[in-house]
This record gives sequence, structure tokens and C-alpha cells, in this order.
Amino acid sequence: MKKILVIRFSSLGDVILASSVIKPLYERGFHIDFLTLKPFDQMFRYDIRVNSIGVNKTDVSGKNLIQFRKKLTKYDIILDLHKNLRSHLLTLLSGKKVIRYKKNSLKRRLYLIKTFRKILESDFNVVNSYTETLKKLHIKVSYPKPEIVITSEEKERFKNKLPENLITLGTGSQYRGKVYKNFKKISDILLNLGYNVALIGTEEDKRFDVEKYSNKVIDLRGKLNLRESLTVISLSKLTISNDSAVAHMSRAVNTPVTVIYGATDPYFGFAPLDYEGNFIHKGLDCQPCDLHGKKDCKFNDYRCLDIPPEEIVDKGLSLIR
Repeated sequence: MKKILVIRFSSLGDVILASSVIKPLYERGFHIDFLTLKPFDQMFRYDIRVNSIGVNKTDVSGKNLIQFRKKLTKYDIILDLHKNLRSHLLTLLSGKKVIRYKKNSLKRRLYLIKTFRKILESDFNVVNSYTETLKKLHIKVSYPKPEIVITSEEKERFKNKLPENLITLGTGSQYRGKVYKNFKKISDILLNLGYNVALIGTEEDKRFDVEKYSNKVIDLRGKLNLRESLTVISLSKLTISNDSAVAHMSRAVNTPVTVIYGATDPYFGFAPLDYEGNFIHKGLDCQPCDLHGKKDCKFNDYRCLDIPPEEIVDKGLSLIR
């Protein structure tokens, strides 16, 4: 049995999407180790197909990186799904076959310039790019998708705590340019339609709240660990989320997702595939304005996110009707 090391250090969403290579590799008989940063390794805790190796950044930096590189001698193949300076240095002198994914970094940056948007192809998707690396191992993946295993025991712990007909909202993001401001209105519409609503994310996500949510909304932000959040999403009928990790968590547990785009763009490769969900994107001349959504809006009004909540709800419910 050949041993393969998959490398994807961060961020949370990227690690989730990189899980798309696990199933095809496992089905071909590979012994899989997955190297990532802590605490992202906990996502694979109960997945018998893969052994997760969680490290701190300091473990793979400076002199420690040189020392850690000695551990790579036991692998036949290294699959570098990060493709940054750290992963290059780590694998450079490994003496092993290294396969790196097509990152499209230059094209993503060129797409920020309006002139280039009409001439750059628009079919890039990170999940496709991750799994296309497997072609060098003679593995073809027809319907690639991320997958995080949630056990029946984990689901049972939440089944009696959560109401039926549940829809999850991912209200936050690291940057303001990716945060839709009317999630409260979305929750009101869903409640009026007879759905139950849960909010998933971190405590910090609450800083973007504009209005107070109804007391009927289940606010779990900051109250769950990573696996518990994945479990709640797996028990939901639908997720509506900003372009953030919550959207990718939903994809990984087979819950349909609608993604709202603001400062970023589906072109960057993180949109759900057709069989995973859909997205809303206004397509303004100023979109996208930043690769990660860090920049403040030059108009000071985030007009890219000025989308009627009714439209977003209709887009989401179209996935489950």
C-alpha cells in the first residue's frame, strides 16, 4: 500500500475543500496522512480513511521546518494542496514525488482589474483543481466534492436539541466586505414561512449584527466547537451563508448552500458546484475589489451586498423545494 501525504495548512475553508481528495485516494488503496494546522485536524477525527496530523505554525517554521522535513521520508508521494513558500521548503529536499495543485494565483489577481475580466476563463474551481492533481496518479474524479465524516453518535447528541425544518445561517466572515447586513430580515422571512433558524459561527461574528434577532432564532455562534458546528449544519435542510467557511462546511456535510458574494467573486474558485448549491452575485463593475474581501468599500456603502433578502431566501429555498 502506497503512503501519501496531503498538505493543506490553512485556512479552515481551504482545508475543508482539500478533503475532496480523500475519498478517491482511499478508494484506490492509498494510506493517507493529512498534514494541517491545529485545530483543523479535528475535522478528520472519526474518519477511518485518513490519519490527520495537526501541527502548530512554529512546528513547520525556521529550524523546526528543517527538522520536520525528516518525517517525510516514510511517504511515497506528497500532494501539496497549499503551494506556498512553507510547503515548497518542506517538500523541496524530501526526495519524494511531489504533486502540486494549479493555484491560478496570477489569474485571480488579474481578475481584480476590469480590463482582464472579459478575457479570463471563468470555469476555475478550487475543488476541481485539487482533484485534478490526482490525474497524475491515474485517478479521475467525475463529481468532486469536499467530505467531512459526521458520526451517527454526534448527530444523535443534537437531534433532540434541534427543531425540525431547520435552516442554518452563516452570518459572519473575517472581513466586512464579505458580510451581508440583512440576515435578520432573512431569518424573519424564514420564520414566517414556518422554518426554524440557527446561526452558526464565532462569537466575533456578532459584531456585524445590525438588529437584534427574534428570540425564536437559535443563536449558536461562539457556543460550539468545529465538529459540533459541522454536526448542526448536517442536520439542517439548507444553509445560507456569506462567502466564508460556513458555506464550505455545509458543502462537506451534504447540506445544500446558497452563498452571498460581496467584495469577492465566484471566479476565485470557491463557489459551490452545481450539485452542491448556488450563489448570488450582483456583478457590479467594482466587483471584485479584493482577493479576500479585506478592503473597505471605496463608496462606503458596500453596494455589492445591497441585495433584497427576499431574493436570497427564494434562491436558497429553490434548492430544497
